[in-house]
Amino acid sequence: MALIALVGASETLPEGGLRALVAVAGETLIERQAARLADVGVTHIAVAVAAVPAELTAVCDRIRRRGMTVTPVRAAPDLIGLVEPDDRVILVADGLRAGGTHYAAIARPGSPAILVTGDTVLTQGFERIDATRRWGGLASISQPMVAELAAMPGEWDMMLTLLRLAVQSGARRLYCEPALFEQGEIAIVADRPTAALIEQSSLQQVEYGGMGLGRSAIMMPLVRLAGPWLVKSPNIARYLPYVTAALWLGVAALTASGLAAAGALAAIFGGLGLAAMRFLSSFRAESAARDRVRAIIRGFALALLALFPWILALGAPQRAAPPFAEAALAPCLAVTILLARALYEDGGERRRFHWLLPDADQAWIMLAPALLFGLAPPMFAILPLLALFQILLWLRLARRPDGR
Repeated sequence: MALIALVGASETLPEGGLRALVAVAGETLIERQAARLADVGVTHIAVAVAAVPAELTAVCDRIRRRGMTVTPVRAAPDLIGLVEPDDRVILVADGLRAGGTHYAAIARPGSPAILVTGDTVLTQGFERIDATRRWGGLASISQPMVAELAAMPGEWDMMLTLLRLAVQSGARRLYCEPALFEQGEIAIVADRPTAALIEQSSLQQVEYGGMGLGRSAIMMPLVRLAGPWLVKSPNIARYLPYVTAALWLGVAALTASGLAAAGALAAIFGGLGLAAMRFLSSFRAESAARDRVRAIIRGFALALLALFPWILALGAPQRAAPPFAEAALAPCLAVTILLARALYEDGGERRRFHWLLPDADQAWIMLAPALLFGLAPPMFAILPLLALFQILLWLRLARRPDGR
């Protein structure tokens, strides 16, 4: 059994152009839809089109380069040839922008299902299901429904007819709160002003993400200031991982050359790169893949912190071992940061205190001036103790229901 998606891409904007090609935060709607579908296991996308303009062809080619099969379909007979008897088809409304959790809910194994919401002023762009409910833009159907549509005489709107068949068959209804539409988490982008409002709302609402004092207090605020610029160009998201990885390789090279302070400064910029990657992962089509790349770079950065005194000492002309205190305390600091991360990831409600915990960004920010003024030994002694104090304070606050 395979998951296949039927994505609408035939509706036009009042000012011209296809809804599916509207860019929100530097990413077309259909590319975002393809990324969310890929995250839930879809490998083949059927794009419901009336025509295939050159711009849509270029976007489909980009989606194919990410490993998905894309097939334009104009009528039900085109679709039936792509679907096997035990396949499930996910319907994605034309111009839909929704979160990964909604795609995951509709893609779960089981009988056909429809995402529904209340009939409010904010949901008027969605198809009506009944007197009190409207379609939420996502549905899963079975192959017999596609076959039934293909057997109907005349021309029918594939998306809406399949939705009606699902409703008539008694498909499960997964309810979605209308408040999510007010927040812009789910929307039908019917025009470019709506796209601009959603982009602005997304930039304001995106979470800082992750744990740590250095990231929360310094790195992510700086990244968010540059957020509108970061999301405008797809090239930034494309090349940022390479630039960030190069910065961390530069940290290793500078440290091995004896330029410890310069290496620590490069590490601060590398931390900014990781924070920017985390920020862009909320908007970009490559979010799942970028998260994996970011995890690899982050692991390498933490390893550099643990081995920093060794790299510095072994890169010196005399190749002497580093002082015992630095050689022992740097790995202790890295282990403490890993401990904080493990506690945070298993923290439940305690995650609201994420800014208290130690992280590598905080360590590099404190190390850079210490290395510049020759105060590295005491700083390596202070950082693990400070990190343990931050964890203990976090745990103490976590035991208080009111956080006071």
